[in-house]
Amino acid sequence: MAARLEAICEPQGLCISNAVYEVVRGKVGGHFQDGGNRSLRNIDRQVHVWHWAPENRSFGLPNLETSGPPSRPPRPSLAVLPFINMTEDPAQEYFADGLVEEIITAISRLRWLFVIARNSTFTYKGRAVDIRRVSRELGVRYVLEGSVRKSADRVRISTQLIDGATGSHIWAETMNGPLAEIFDLEDTIAQGVAGAIEPKLRSAEIERARRKPIANLDAYDFYLRSMPHIVVGTAYDIETALSFLGRAVALDPLYALAHAAIAGCRLRQLLIGAEQPTPAFLAEAAALARKAVELDPADADVLSAAAIVVTLMGKDYAAGAEWIDTSTRLNPNSSIAWSRSGFIRCWMSGFADGVENFTRAMRLSPFDPSTYIFQTGLGMAHMFLHDWSVAIDWLTRSLSNNPHFAPTYRFLVVCLVQSGRLDEARQFVGELTRLDPLSSIRRALITGFRDQEPKRLYVDSLRQAGLPE
Repeated sequence: MAARLEAICEPQGLCISNAVYEVVRGKVGGHFQDGGNRSLRNIDRQVHVWHWAPENRSFGLPNLETSGPPSRPPRPSLAVLPFINMTEDPAQEYFADGLVEEIITAISRLRWLFVIARNSTFTYKGRAVDIRRVSRELGVRYVLEGSVRKSADRVRISTQLIDGATGSHIWAETMNGPLAEIFDLEDTIAQGVAGAIEPKLRSAEIERARRKPIANLDAYDFYLRSMPHIVVGTAYDIETALSFLGRAVALDPLYALAHAAIAGCRLRQLLIGAEQPTPAFLAEAAALARKAVELDPADADVLSAAAIVVTLMGKDYAAGAEWIDTSTRLNPNSSIAWSRSGFIRCWMSGFADGVENFTRAMRLSPFDPSTYIFQTGLGMAHMFLHDWSVAIDWLTRSLSNNPHFAPTYRFLVVCLVQSGRLDEARQFVGELTRLDPLSSIRRALITGFRDQEPKRLYVDSLRQAGLPE
C-alpha cells in the first residue's frame, strides 16, 4: 500500500490512506487535501487517499483558506453535489445521501476521471450554491447535481451534468421507479448515471481538446483527438487516429491506454478491409494489446480494448475472456466494455450471453456514439440464435446509424441468405465490395469464431450470396 501511495504522491509532499488520516488528523502541522477514491495497482479495491504538505508549502492541492482555490488536475475532474430532497419526508434525505455515495463510488471506477470524495462535496449540503463557484473552490471541471422527489408510491430522481467553467448543461436525465423497490432503484440509478455520464464526459473532453492549438496538446489531448475518428471508423479516419495516437505515445511511451487504442485501430483496419490479415499484421496487433496490459493491468479501459484485440487477432480466448471479465468487474458501468464482452462471448459461441451483454451496453448508454456497434453485435448474436428477423432489424438499424461499418453488411448478408432472400443478399454483397473492395471468402475465413459450426454458417452464407473467393 505504501509503495502504491508513494507513486501518486505530489512532489515534496506525502500521500496517506484514509485509515492513517483518521489517526493523525489534528495532530500534525500542515494541512490535508482530500484526494478522493483512487484505484491503485495490484490493490483490488478503491483506496481513499489524502495529500499532505508542510505548512506554507504548495504542492498542487493547496488549502483553500490559505492558498486560494486548488488547481484543476490534468485529467477531467468531477464533483457530485448532495442531491436536493424535494419532499418533507426525512427518509428521503437518507436515500438521497446514499444515492450520491453510490454514484460517487460507481463513477470513481473510471480511472481517467478525478472524482472529489464525498467528505468534500457534502460541505455544500443544504446550501444554495453557484456551480461555477463550486467548480473553482473544488478545482473541478464538471459538477453533477440532482434532486429526489417522492410522489405517492413512486420516487423520481433528476440529475444534470454541468460544465463548471461556463455553467452550461452537458447532460440531464430523469429516472422513475417504485418506492417499494427503493434499494434496487438506488443501484439502478447509480449505474445508469455512471454509465450515461462516461460518454458525455468524454465528448466534452474531446471538444475541449479539439479547441486547443496543436502546439499545446499533451499525450492525453492527442488521445482524445483520436476518439472521434475511431468512432467514425473509415480508413481515412483510422489513419488520422493512428497519427494522433502515435504522437501520444511519443510524448508518453508508458501511456497504456494509447497503446491499447493503437491495437484497437489495427483491429478496425482488419474489419473494414483497410489492411490484409497477414500473420505479421495480426501478430503486431496482438503484441500491442499485450504491451498495453503489461503497462497497466488494473485499468478497465485498457483491459477491455486489449481483450477484444487479443481474442480476434491473437486467437487467445483464455486471455480475452479473463481480461474482459476483469474489466467489467472493475467498471460495471462501461457500455463499451460490455459491448466488447458481447463480441467475445459470441466468438466463443455464448450467443445468449452476447445478447445480454449488448443489451446491457445499450441500456447503460442509450445515446452512445458507438450505438451502431452495439446494434451490430445484437444482430450478430441473434443471427447465430437463428432469430433471423430480429437480427435483420438490428442490423438495418445499425446501418442507419453508420453505413460505413463493413461487418454489419456481412452479418446482414448471412441473415438474408438464411431467410431465403438471396437476391437482396446479393445486392448487399455489391454494397459491401464497394465499401470494402478487399472483401472475399479468404478474408471471411479470418473470423473470431472459435468453433466450426458458426464459422461454417457464416462463410457458406457469404459464398452463396456471391462474395468473391
